[in-house]
Amino acid sequence: MEPDALVQCPYDRSHQVRVSRLPYHLVRCQQNNPQVSRTLATCPFNARHRVPRAHLRSHVTSCPDKLPLELPPGARAVPECPRLSPAVPGRVPSPPAPLSPADPEDTAGTAWGPPQAWQPPPCREDWDAGELELEEPPPFILQVTKGDLPVPCH
Repeated sequence: MEPDALVQCPYDRSHQVRVSRLPYHLVRCQQNNPQVSRTLATCPFNARHRVPRAHLRSHVTSCPDKLPLELPPGARAVPECPRLSPAVPGRVPSPPAPLSPADPEDTAGTAWGPPQAWQPPPCREDWDAGELELEEPPPFILQVTKGDLPVPCH
């Protein structure tokens, strides 16, 4: 869409806004119209799409900005929940496939598991090792003046 094309504001139908200014206008208009703001939902694929909350589900299925889900190589989609899918008489639903491989080191699993909490790598620093490698510090001598220092011979 052209940046200079005009679109209608979802908060105030009398507002005609250039596409390039729409994100800024939506923020300002949302703050100025809290009653209308409560009735609209933001599309998860494009923040410029504001639709009535009742129509959000149908908008999400048909949103033009929706990108197809790309699974990693070798992964397969998680089967649908048996409670949500229509029941077939005489058919016992099979248990869902495991989401993570049995061996955590096995990266050739057929599906990716749920994200795990981040773990820092093991620390390889040894703060005490540096002290052993240092030379002995020179002894501290109190009240040394310039005349007491030895003069090098040439």
